[in-house]
Amino acid sequence: MASQPQTVSVKTVLLLQPMRLLHRHPVLQLLQVSKKDNGMVEMEELPVMQAIVAQHLKGMDAEARKALMMVSESALQKEKLLIEKRFELQRTATDWPAFYDKAMARYFLQVLGQLKQYGQQLSWYHRLPHGATNKMVTAPCVYHPFAVMLSFCITVKNDTPQIDIWVEKGREKTLLSEYRRFYFLLEKDHQYLHLPLRCYELLEWLDEHAWDEQILSALDYARNVANHIRQQGFDVQADALEDAVAITTAPARRVLLSELNNAFLMLTPQFVYEDCVIEGAYEPITKNKQDEVTLHIHRDETAEQSLVQFLQGLHPNFARQYNGYYYLSFADAQKKGWFLKVYHQLLDADIELRGMDLLRHFKYAPYKPETTLQILQELVDVLQVSMQVSFGKEKIPLSDLQKMLLNGQKAVMLKDGSLGVLGEEWLRQYAGMVKHSRVNGDQLQVPRWLAMSLDATDDNALQLTQVLPEQWWQQWRQWHQQEDALYALPQTLQVQALRPYQKKGYEWLRLLAEAGGSGCLADDMGLGKTLQTIAFLAHRFEQDNTARFLVVCPASLMYNWQQELEKFAPVLRSMAYHGAQRKADWITDEQYQVLITSYGTLRQDVELFAAVTFNTVVIDESHYIKNPVAQITRAITQLQAPFRIALSGTPVMNGTVDLYAQLNFLLPGMLGSKEFFRREYAYPIEQQKDEEKAAALQKMIAPFILRRTKEQVAADLPEKTESILWCHMGHDQRMAYESLKDEIRGSVLLEIEQKGLQAGKLSVLAGLTKLRQLCNSPALVKDADLFCEDSIKTDVLMEELKQIIPQHKALVFSQFTGMLDVLEQALMQHRIVFSRIDGSTPAHKRQELVNAFQSTDTDASVMLISLKAGNAGLNLTAADYVFLVDPWWNAAVENQAIDRTHRIGQTQPVFAYRMICKHTVEEKILQLKDRKKKLAESLITTEDGLMQELSIEDVAFLFQ
Repeated sequence: MASQPQTVSVKTVLLLQPMRLLHRHPVLQLLQVSKKDNGMVEMEELPVMQAIVAQHLKGMDAEARKALMMVSESALQKEKLLIEKRFELQRTATDWPAFYDKAMARYFLQVLGQLKQYGQQLSWYHRLPHGATNKMVTAPCVYHPFAVMLSFCITVKNDTPQIDIWVEKGREKTLLSEYRRFYFLLEKDHQYLHLPLRCYELLEWLDEHAWDEQILSALDYARNVANHIRQQGFDVQADALEDAVAITTAPARRVLLSELNNAFLMLTPQFVYEDCVIEGAYEPITKNKQDEVTLHIHRDETAEQSLVQFLQGLHPNFARQYNGYYYLSFADAQKKGWFLKVYHQLLDADIELRGMDLLRHFKYAPYKPETTLQILQELVDVLQVSMQVSFGKEKIPLSDLQKMLLNGQKAVMLKDGSLGVLGEEWLRQYAGMVKHSRVNGDQLQVPRWLAMSLDATDDNALQLTQVLPEQWWQQWRQWHQQEDALYALPQTLQVQALRPYQKKGYEWLRLLAEAGGSGCLADDMGLGKTLQTIAFLAHRFEQDNTARFLVVCPASLMYNWQQELEKFAPVLRSMAYHGAQRKADWITDEQYQVLITSYGTLRQDVELFAAVTFNTVVIDESHYIKNPVAQITRAITQLQAPFRIALSGTPVMNGTVDLYAQLNFLLPGMLGSKEFFRREYAYPIEQQKDEEKAAALQKMIAPFILRRTKEQVAADLPEKTESILWCHMGHDQRMAYESLKDEIRGSVLLEIEQKGLQAGKLSVLAGLTKLRQLCNSPALVKDADLFCEDSIKTDVLMEELKQIIPQHKALVFSQFTGMLDVLEQALMQHRIVFSRIDGSTPAHKRQELVNAFQSTDTDASVMLISLKAGNAGLNLTAADYVFLVDPWWNAAVENQAIDRTHRIGQTQPVFAYRMICKHTVEEKILQLKDRKKKLAESLITTEDGLMQELSIEDVAFLFQ
């Protein structure tokens, strides 16, 4: 009997070989799979060719066939030729293999991304080594069409950075390490996920930027990586990298007095943990975000409960009230003098009282305060002063008086139940002194340096000013009157002469040191703050040849300080304490007079530094410690030195509070607690535009801050011309901009409508950032399908540079490192030699790049600089053109960038251009800045507070 012929089922599928990506072809081909009845399977590989595809994949539509033909051998050869041409234009970019790999990866990513959409028309097989045997296996697979995204969690464990990468597919999250990765393809259990281009490029960036402990600490590296990932628009969980501060101190107990419904007196218990005010139910840890720093407040249940129980015991009604506050009718509060008794009970229990001066139901005493003041003793840093304040015959204890003033009260409760009012004149004369002093019975310990801020026309103040010798006051007045020089320069200073204003800066530092104070030298960038400071250090060393000094600065400026010291004061031997190879005994090595370290290194080794008493501590770019609760600020305040110097061309960058931390380092306690400073100065100045408060603060700090602008003291500097370079988008970029703007405007305004303006400001900022990125280049907007690569700013900048080079040199600043990448490619295409400094450039390398750029021997005519990495300390006077590619709210930061070249040593006129795209959010920001800026030239201006002041109308204007 004849055997039945075997039936054979045949199908044609796509065979994916991901291990061949980029280098060996074919990556994708056809595979004919034949299955017989006996279970035998035969496979035949077929090339991707037009005729073969038409024969074997007849059901394939035209678009799918077109996409498939892009992996044919002829298409790949054509693409390789195009890549070679691009490489010839950009030969200086990198070597050929790396350039080819990157280009082919983009090509395959695009092609396979198109093919994955045709999952219903195509079947997939793949060929990979088996995990156990490592033998090549060909098997069916699934190429998923849906979108995936990456998210990140970054930590530092055992001094090693750890980056956990998660693959998100819908609501499902899987660690990247669980997949086999082939460039942009992820494989697991015969299933493939296709990464979007920006995900793939970010993973490649991470591969290329591995941690090098010789360059960065684990923490600094992790922070740099987290910042880069965020800049690319990805989610990063990096709480452990934040300046998270654990608050473990016992709380100050406080009661807020207020009136409820104009009928009840209300007492609200509050707990103050290092200036953080907490109300409500107890919880073990409360998280609080302050100025980009996360506070973990470990609450003290015993202390909080003791205040609650204390308040509940003050009146029978309170035991039945569970709303988090306690209240009595006005009649019950005054019955049998209850309020007066409770008032004194709270003061005696050292419980702060707030809100007294806001009460309206209680009567006021007819007396004015009478005050006597007498200096009893002069100590090194403080004055022992006897002070008595009375209303009629009733004397007010100084401890009660100080508590009330620190609490913001302007009235004191007298024994008859009336309120004694402290008038404006009294507050002007005495409040500051009482607030900033230590109370001991009926005496005050007044900081000695406060005498320099008092009004000498007031009799009581005049007594305090006399604690400084008359000779000192004569010199102080002589210094102010621009008379002859007070002091000779140190003999060891290797400089022919200081400029007149630099000599006065040196003399000012000496006068402050003799008075027992410290100071912030806040001259404009480029006026020689470093040289003035070195002159002072040389003087201190001539006074005491055993003196040792500490300079703390950004890592990028450490070697600049060494160069300046070697140049101007070679007698002061210096050492840079930095890097993984540093040794603790370097700090105590007395053969070096000046120790130079970075803020990051100081934070890590603060215990070693705090154990040494330096003659003088200098902090350069002191706005680095503008956040009072940041770890670096706390580290700085632990340093020991009788004289301290802060250097900053912009002591106030984001708000008045920036000033607090710097002056608290120089003169601890001068401005009171941070909470007091916020209430007394920062909030009235920034939110209420209170000019009286601004003037009061200016008067108090004036002796300790010296600020001169270039217009005032450096008339010999060449002219600086600032202009706007208008850029008009082409059709495609304009269409992309309008489309993105409409999308953002709808979502932002809807969020504001639903959640309010404050809650929506982060979305406003995110939306503005995307539109600004698009103004630069659509390539920067990673999460939008814009179908446009035009960049009018790049085109305009290249045309401008070609006109001025090689006769001139230029600095090009951008806030976005992605834009620097775009410009880098354009400069290579136009064969313009350049150098680059951004946040990833190591500290020692920055100074090398600066020195090379300054040299006449270099071919580099352009320096690309990220705004944050290059807006301070760098001396780049070889350039006379500055281009700000993406201007922003903060004029102070922009001016710092321009001042990299418009500074002492510049001999050519400087031309600075802000590049603005016409009819975009950039132009509107410019208009809004001009409309809102109030205190443009004041030291305590909130230059970057404009973002905080935006109204709903302003938001609508920006996105219209």
